[in-house]
Amino acid sequence: MGESILMVAVLLLSLYGCVELIRCIALRILKINNSVSPVLVLPVSGHCHDMEFVVRAAVSRSRWISDNPGSVLIIDMGMDDETRTLAKKICDEFSNVSLGAPKDCEKLFAPSLQ
Repeated sequence: MGESILMVAVLLLSLYGCVELIRCIALRILKINNSVSPVLVLPVSGHCHDMEFVVRAAVSRSRWISDNPGSVLIIDMGMDDETRTLAKKICDEFSNVSLGAPKDCEKLFAPSLQ
């Protein structure tokens, strides 16, 4: 019984390793050489009960797409105090997530529009 559980665990870890190897090879082959890092902008207004899930999914997707993950910018479009507190905690947890106002978004994209 114990041997079969150990065998299943080894097989699952081997499968995970193979998937990661294929992902790394695919990222190397499909790599685009540009110096612009991607920015994902998430506008949040009012009370967003699943904001933590949305931000964690965005961070996970940015890490999966590239070896150098882009930044996630949460735009405060009038969120309530509870949601703002949650957003600040998420920003403290992840280094590539930041909280800003709509004018921060304008400053971020203004140089690229010229």
